[in-house]
Formats: sequence, C-alpha cells, structure tokens
Amino acid sequence: MNLNSKKTTITDSLGLFSIEVKLGDLLRVTAVQYLTKDINITDAILSLSLVTINLVENVINLKDVTVTPYNLTGRIDQDLDRLSLDPIVTSKTLGLPNANLNVLSHNKRQLLVADRGKYARLMTIKEMMKDDKILLGFFKIGAVVNTDKIFNRISGKTKLLETMVKGDVNTEMEKKILANFSKETMAESFNIPESNINGFLTYCMSQNDFTSLSETANTTEIWAYLEEGSVEFKASEMVKE
Repeated sequence: MNLNSKKTTITDSLGLFSIEVKLGDLLRVTAVQYLTKDINITDAILSLSLVTINLVENVINLKDVTVTPYNLTGRIDQDLDRLSLDPIVTSKTLGLPNANLNVLSHNKRQLLVADRGKYARLMTIKEMMKDDKILLGFFKIGAVVNTDKIFNRISGKTKLLETMVKGDVNTEMEKKILANFSKETMAESFNIPESNINGFLTYCMSQNDFTSLSETANTTEIWAYLEEGSVEFKASEMVKE
C-alpha cells in the first residue's frame, strides 16, 4: 500500500508486483507470517527498474505446553484401558424391547433364505392326510425334500452368499478400525509405511481368525490383534518402502 496515495496492489504467484509511487511516498508491505515493512521512496529507489524487498518472518515463540487429558501416556495399548468415559445412550442401554436384536444385512438375509431348513424331513400327519397318504387304515411314511436348499448348495449360490456375508463383516470391521485408529497412528506404532496400511488391513482380513475376532472383539483386543498381525505382515515381505 502507498500510504500517501492510498493505492494498493497484491503480488502474483512469484511475489512480483508494481505500484505507482513518487518521491517521498511511504510504501507499506504486509504479508501473512511476515513482519510489516515500511519503505521510504527515495531518489535511489526511483532510479531502479526493479527493487527487491526482503521481509522478515514473524516468529512467535511460545512456552512449551504439555497437554495430557485423562492422564494419558501416549501409548494407545495402555491408554485404552485408562479411559473412563460415559456410556453412549442407545436403545440397548435404555432397555427397549428387541434392543438386543442384530439388524441383518441384505446378504445375510439372503443367505438365511437360501440355506434354511434341513435337507429332508418326515411329513407331518396333517401333510400325509392332505396328500392322501393313508392306506387301509395305516399311515404311509412320507418325506419332504428341501429342493431349494439342495439346489442352492449344488449351484454354488450358498457358497457365494457366505463369501459375501464374510465380506460385509470384514468391511464393517475395517470401518471400525479406521474410526478408532488413524492410518498415521498404525503406521507409526507398527513401523509400517502409511502407503502400506491398506494392504496391511487387507492382509489381516484375509486371516481365518479375523471374522471370529470381529464379532466379539473390543477396542483393546482389536489393537492387540493388529499389533500381532503387523509382525507377520512385515515378515511376509509384502511391505514396500
């Protein structure tokens, strides 16, 4: 800003600018994170075609401050057990009816329909009477074959749905992990490059015991599982620096 004429301008991306001045004007240069600088326009400056203005960085010195809420140590595996937070209010904590029922995913419902019941069962008396299964006062033994269940097994539909259900469970667990532990935290704690964290989680989810862990594990158990899995993951030479 030319404080005399009140004209202003801003620099381009390279820091270059031009502004109209005359002898005796006072030029003020301001920039974020730099100290303000005033320049008196002299004959020497007017004789130059280009003037370089060096600004001094505005350094704000603060005293060291250590913030330790909840008496935390900085180690996740220890601090998880030290936290004492109020429980989240849910339908379960309120004791509402059917609060303990789990909401089934679409794939889980499809699997239950495709594979429900036994492969075969004996007919009930009502079914035999309806189908005229009585001969000379004696009941004939009848059986009902669950053709849908058998066909779904043979065709591979049941197996496919089981795989999809397992994928749903793993996806939900992955969301839970990332909601509790950032990729940066896992990378630093497990000494794995942050670019490899997605591969690390995929590796963990491919293990046979991951699904059983995801159904009942709390935050501490999940962290312990990831910590153990990180050792195996690094040993598998799947980590790329």
